[in-house]
Amino acid sequence: MPETPKLKGIPIGIDDFRDLKESNGYFVDKSLFIKEVIDDISKVKLITRPRRFGKTLNISMLRYFFEKTDEDLSCLFKDLKIWREGDTYTSQQGQYPVVNLSFKDVKDMTFDECFENIKHVIGREFRRHKYLLDCKDIDEFDKEMYTEIKNEKADKIRLKNSLYLLTSLLREYYKKDVIVLIDEYDTPINQGYICGYYEEIIDFMRNFLGGGLKGNPSLKTAVITGIYRVAKESIFSGFNNIEVSSILQNSFADKFGFTEKEVEDLLKYYNMYSEINDVKAWYNGYVFGDDTVIYNPWSILNFVKQKKLQPYWVNTSSNDIIRNIITRTGSNVKEKLQILMEGGKLKDITINTDTNFRQILYTNITSEDVLWSLLLVSGYLKMENMHLEKGRTKCDITIPDMEITVLFEDIISSWFRNREVSPDKVKELLSNLTDGDIEKFKEDFEYLVRKTFSYFDVGEDAAENFYHAFILGLLVNLDGKYRIKSNAESGDGRPDVIIIPNDPSKKGVVMEFKTAKSGQESVMEEKATDALEQISKMNYSDELKYSGVNEVVEIAIVFYRKKTYIKHNIKRI
Repeated sequence: MPETPKLKGIPIGIDDFRDLKESNGYFVDKSLFIKEVIDDISKVKLITRPRRFGKTLNISMLRYFFEKTDEDLSCLFKDLKIWREGDTYTSQQGQYPVVNLSFKDVKDMTFDECFENIKHVIGREFRRHKYLLDCKDIDEFDKEMYTEIKNEKADKIRLKNSLYLLTSLLREYYKKDVIVLIDEYDTPINQGYICGYYEEIIDFMRNFLGGGLKGNPSLKTAVITGIYRVAKESIFSGFNNIEVSSILQNSFADKFGFTEKEVEDLLKYYNMYSEINDVKAWYNGYVFGDDTVIYNPWSILNFVKQKKLQPYWVNTSSNDIIRNIITRTGSNVKEKLQILMEGGKLKDITINTDTNFRQILYTNITSEDVLWSLLLVSGYLKMENMHLEKGRTKCDITIPDMEITVLFEDIISSWFRNREVSPDKVKELLSNLTDGDIEKFKEDFEYLVRKTFSYFDVGEDAAENFYHAFILGLLVNLDGKYRIKSNAESGDGRPDVIIIPNDPSKKGVVMEFKTAKSGQESVMEEKATDALEQISKMNYSDELKYSGVNEVVEIAIVFYRKKTYIKHNIKRI
């Protein structure tokens, strides 16, 4: 009986193209990326995609294809799609000097540490090309500068000019123009934003990239990857030779992340195609360019290996920038986030991929357009119906899949985790609610609101959706023992929240929220009375009754800024 062929390994964490090929890992063939790079005549190509969508692997593939070395590496490509494209492309394999830099691990707490790390990254690439020091045609002064950079002794001025120096010397040595590959150029910039040295790192990167790429006569082409296109005026000022490919453009749309067919083929290969519908719900949802449907590759590979539907991609990073920005937003944004979490969409949102962190750093309330743009290009939102309106890019936005929904629930839940509101306090509060001990719940809830809302911009115009999002974030902590329904049909209307116990012998909860125009107790009490009457009149408890629950806590919560008024009934149903 013939032996069952051994399946290829699942290449989680392998981002070196040669390692992946030689280790017999499963490779989703993206080699036509090489063809697209060759066909694009722009000198500098900036490609922005969410993290862990294959940027590093693709940059590595370019290096092994283009770089002139003593070793013949064409064997890595002869079974791939690029080799079937003919001599126009295959003749360029192994023909160019290449500068290859990666800033993906430059994540330091201070600018001094960041600069030392960058010095090491650049020095390592200079050491890789140390044979240049043996070239008699190279000027002694250039050799002296080269040695300083190679030995990581150069000052900021020389390091800012290091990319231009290296490309010039490679051009002189090989008599061929140079290909520059820079992976995750914006990682140190993002870290600078988080840790407070944004201006210093922007200044360095502007001079380093500008000096090496703008008008450089030694340059064949440059491919730069990152998550964000940091505002043009900050980094790429004066570049007239740059082509930007964000998730909004059709260029390279299917070269990062897995297409639907690629996912189907992968699941079939590992005998897991029966899971395709669940996989779509958890990890699909992205659209790059006009209509290219893309799956999250990191999550797909982890799912195939672990065989469990759970968050993978969102757990690979602290998501610090996203958490920081969302927490700083005003109540209006939090209301819209609630709409997204309920499966809704925001329509006609203006998207600008020239992301500018200055707008976040120096304003008290984050610009909504900046926020939605950041979330979109970072992979936390999906665009639909993209169109131009008076030259501006507009689209509808939604949450792409279950994995991202879980992240947003976690972010909202984290708003309650501070020194003065412990997780045990939150659990006790929710236990009092579901047990029907509303007097204790009132006291703890009022305290929680005061402490938590001190982090938010809660003004007189705060609407019910803001408070609704706050409550749902709190109720995330009930997950497992209760089902939470928000604005779902029950009886003759849509109650704000229904809490349905898995054990029908427990009490169910119906919640209705109102906002008041003033903090006067009489005004807030009247609103609470109206809300309780609404619960009864509209038969909001029907959903609980149909679930076998016999007892319900009807609770009305009225908000005015950081003040609350609570009224309740406990009934048999």
